[in-house]
Amino acid sequence: MRFARFFVFISAFTLAALAPGGALAQSALAGNVGLLNGQAQASGPNTPAHALAKGDPVYGGDIVETGAASYAMIRFTDQGSVLLRPNSRFQIEKYKYSAGAASAAAPAPREALAPLQAATAATEPDSTFFRLLKGGLRAVSGLVAHADYSHYLMSTPVATMGIRGTDYEIAMCEQSCMSDTTVTQAVPAGKSLVGAVVSGVNQGQITVTSFTGNSVTLSAGQAVITLADGSQYLLGLLPAFLTTDADAVVVEGGVAAGGATAASAAAGGSLLVGAGITAGIAAVIGVVVGSSANNNGTATSTATSTAH
Repeated sequence: MRFARFFVFISAFTLAALAPGGALAQSALAGNVGLLNGQAQASGPNTPAHALAKGDPVYGGDIVETGAASYAMIRFTDQGSVLLRPNSRFQIEKYKYSAGAASAAAPAPREALAPLQAATAATEPDSTFFRLLKGGLRAVSGLVAHADYSHYLMSTPVATMGIRGTDYEIAMCEQSCMSDTTVTQAVPAGKSLVGAVVSGVNQGQITVTSFTGNSVTLSAGQAVITLADGSQYLLGLLPAFLTTDADAVVVEGGVAAGGATAASAAAGGSLLVGAGITAGIAAVIGVVVGSSANNNGTATSTATSTAH
């Protein structure tokens, strides 16, 4: 009888660990908190909510949340990054990067799961699947995406983003979005902005596909809003609320106004994001963002390509 119970327990544990989407299979190290200004917390399939500090590890399956007036950057082991805006909720739905697991500089995976990860590493391809549940973020894709774009996906409640090597941002349409003239002039009168998502590209290219199958491909300087009904409207340029929602970049020991000062501070590893200035956030992310281009599109658009 004892042997039978032991066999059932082992079998159940093994199946749960190896099942696609299982909580245990998702708990590989994903990265760490590279920068934090304000408050953020994380919770996982087997981990209760806990406050985060700079340098703390995050894992596949974790949900990271930022507080009011708080920014948090996650640096992933494949060299990608995500900068979360205030009042955001972001899930690392699935994360696997084989080279990252072997990095001596990264924190070790949760010890109890290490044997399971090793057993499946040879058969599971590297992949990074993320989900924005609330708020907004700016993301730079890492080595997993550059090896195979189809193995990277960012999803929201109304649309998914497939990429072509990129620096992009997405945000739920909340108060600052609903009063942004770039948005209001592009969406026909009578259409509701509640539940909509704005997607924009700083570098590279993304394909935004709504849950109804509408799809539009964006290049640098372009943006689209996807409404809760699945319709999509091209914006004339990146909306102002994405780039000018505050007016300072906080640096350890002082405040920088962005530009060269902020970039210099970022290079020294001392810059903390405290605002939405384009130059400041670009410095933190570690990329150079060019001027936004006007694509002069305001009509619903259906593109030929779809997200992966």
